[in-house]
Amino acid sequence: MAVELKSIEPLRGIIETQPLGIFSDIDGTLAPIVRDPAAAAISRRAKDLLERLIAKGAKVALVSGREIAAARRIAPLEGAVYAGNHGLQVWIDDHEEVMEAVERFVGLARDLLASIGRVPHPGVEVEDKGPVLAFHYRNASEEALARTAILRALEQTPGAESFGIYEGRKVIELRPPLEINKGTAVVQLAQRLGVRSAIAIGDDLTDVDMFRGVVLLRGMGIPGATVAVLSDEAPPGLLDATDYYVNGVGGVEWLLGEILRALPG
Repeated sequence: MAVELKSIEPLRGIIETQPLGIFSDIDGTLAPIVRDPAAAAISRRAKDLLERLIAKGAKVALVSGREIAAARRIAPLEGAVYAGNHGLQVWIDDHEEVMEAVERFVGLARDLLASIGRVPHPGVEVEDKGPVLAFHYRNASEEALARTAILRALEQTPGAESFGIYEGRKVIELRPPLEINKGTAVVQLAQRLGVRSAIAIGDDLTDVDMFRGVVLLRGMGIPGATVAVLSDEAPPGLLDATDYYVNGVGGVEWLLGEILRALPG
């Protein structure tokens, strides 16, 4: 069970083991949740702190459910690495990489989107993310009914069975059934970036995969810690899957500032 992180002291040994890798979700972690996903943006303070951390040698990777283009627009950081669509896409060394196995699901998702049509519930919005489709119901007047309507529509649409169904904060996603997630992205990026320690920060169930990735890194001899971002919408089980927690985006900003002060050099 996570304990509230009120001091940087429990993380000091990890931070001082360089190079440090900071793996962070974006929405709900660095960027406040907003009703219009297109209007999301990381806070100015978070952007400034991350840029200063990069300048001091930290390896920053933003691991998001967003597409790469959206992630880079919401969190424009020079020198950062991005994993988009839960690790299906990676932006590294100034170019985007997509696994060959993902490509065929782009066409399947287009066909599915055409077949499913409009979800029969007001306020449901569909986000086309290439090989991933996201059904948002945050703006529905009756969220529980909207969630049920989305799941029913998916059950009745041919082709949906070719995808995995995942749930997050007021969203249901269809993703390719591949052994790729935020956790595998963390492990692979940690290896490619050559980090010797790791801190992962996230606020949703999909970020639990990131936390599992840090556990795998520990097994490989790379010390690490996981930090959940607590909110009124925090899903059940989140705190059971992490070492520490902070409160909201403001808590993340505090954490980044403390890491910056504790980072050698």
